[in-house]
Amino acid sequence: MDGNTKKVNYMDFKILCTGNPNDQTIASGIKKIFPNSDFASRSTGWDLRMWDPNDEQFFCDNIVRYNVLINSAFVCNGAQQKILQLTHKFWKVGHVFNIGSTAEYEGRNSEYPTYSIEKRSLRDYSLSLNSKYFKTTHITVGGLNDGKDENAKNLDPIEVANVIKWILEYKHSIPIIGLEKL
Repeated sequence: MDGNTKKVNYMDFKILCTGNPNDQTIASGIKKIFPNSDFASRSTGWDLRMWDPNDEQFFCDNIVRYNVLINSAFVCNGAQQKILQLTHKFWKVGHVFNIGSTAEYEGRNSEYPTYSIEKRSLRDYSLSLNSKYFKTTHITVGGLNDGKDENAKNLDPIEVANVIKWILEYKHSIPIIGLEKL
């Protein structure tokens, strides 16, 4: 172990990752690195859109069981920011990893025009909440290999999961980091 890592007991982590680990997403990479994680997606009974007040209540009732949140599933209408906000409300101590996008500074996404705005807002909110006990790390990610031919040369989701593992092991706080395949 070098001087930049700390001794980590992974059993101390109770990890919730948003997204479906059965699809080629960051959640699938998290499942490989942290197999005891839980996953929040509609396929597991979590509706992160929270259009129904019962879905928001379900999230609030359950987030207290975890101390690491990987906020990776993009859901429209600011859902990632809402997830961060609710987690902050219910946690005294924990670490939230918010997954951003290079669209934060490239400002492009023709399919969803407010995508870059929502990702920048998530980044700024994440940075504003970072503290000694409620840690946040915003990871700006370049394209992911989601199994589609046009994205085959992008980052493999396991690479994002490995960066999260490294940050959890690192002895200092890392509030923001970028990851993009060259």
